[in-house]
Amino acid sequence: MSEALMVTSSFLPGRGGIESYLAELCSSLAPRVAVLAPPERDGQMLPRDLAYPTHALPGLPVPGPRTLQKIADIAKRENTGQILFGTPWPLVLLGPALARRNLRYAAIVHGAELLVPAAIPGLRTYLARSLAGADLLLPVSDFTAERLHGLIAKRNQVRIERLRARVDLDRFTPETDASWVRRRLGIDPEAKMILCFGRLVPRKGVDRVIESLPTIAERVPGATVVVAGTGPEEKQLRKLSERTLGKVIFAGRVPDDEAPAYYAAADVFALPVEDRWFGLDVEGLGVVLLEAAACGTPCVTGRSGGTPEAVIHGVTGLVTDAGRRDDMAAALIRILENDDLARAMGRAGREHVARNFSASIVPRPLIEWLA
Repeated sequence: MSEALMVTSSFLPGRGGIESYLAELCSSLAPRVAVLAPPERDGQMLPRDLAYPTHALPGLPVPGPRTLQKIADIAKRENTGQILFGTPWPLVLLGPALARRNLRYAAIVHGAELLVPAAIPGLRTYLARSLAGADLLLPVSDFTAERLHGLIAKRNQVRIERLRARVDLDRFTPETDASWVRRRLGIDPEAKMILCFGRLVPRKGVDRVIESLPTIAERVPGATVVVAGTGPEEKQLRKLSERTLGKVIFAGRVPDDEAPAYYAAADVFALPVEDRWFGLDVEGLGVVLLEAAACGTPCVTGRSGGTPEAVIHGVTGLVTDAGRRDDMAAALIRILENDDLARAMGRAGREHVARNFSASIVPRPLIEWLA
């Protein structure tokens, strides 16, 4: 029996910011929350050996009668009357129908999955109505909270509370043994390593780092870019690396238990995201930035959505205009050439995560709703 059923289209075994965010949250709440999610991702199956129950949502996660019935059936099996949407679009459109079945609902709101449908007049109305019918809305960043307030401002007042990302500081730590990562990848212990980690999609901007490598290598000889992750852009990125002067290593999919070592092995972490589609496709926060910072690694990121909340410019890393490749290259060079600055930013980054994003911080608004 669970106190709530989380319904989400993004979950393990996926390795992205949303997946990491939700998995960490569920672990902290176990076994109070069960999960209903797609049965597989990239050929790997939904885990069944977690500290909380997981159920497979077959087929496409669309807000139709079959999905509605599946949610209701699993909620009944878990003996709960509360639904928590881990990703609101598009399944939160089922919220009013679930309410008519006496199922209360809340939603965690990340970023792009809110902005894109909200820009389409017809969908905006349905989305706003569905979100306004929730007991509680939980944006992951101040940026997302502002957009959420704007979307439902003229509707019934619903409680909106920020639910910060949560990073396990015992797992993500500078003390992680990371020497084996460089040995495995064939990187000299003295060479500077730039890490890109996550799902390989256009918005993440990995191509900008690869294209900047020749400029970086002129100032930092031997600098190496490590791309950890898989996704639809991988083939194009590999082709780009073949045409680019400099060393680029594709590490493939990195198991969750190895992720901290990859972060700790890097001299700088790069997430050169930028807004796309006229500001509709943005980075809600950037959980990977927090994980890297927790490992004491300074970060360089693009200014998009909530990234300035994850990286304090000039303190824990650098926030740039990722669309300007010269700016991105200059930011990476600045950190790679200055070991004292890198160490100071690494220490400040971990302190920032410990103060604001630690897994030890109780998610009080959600706990109160569950009760």
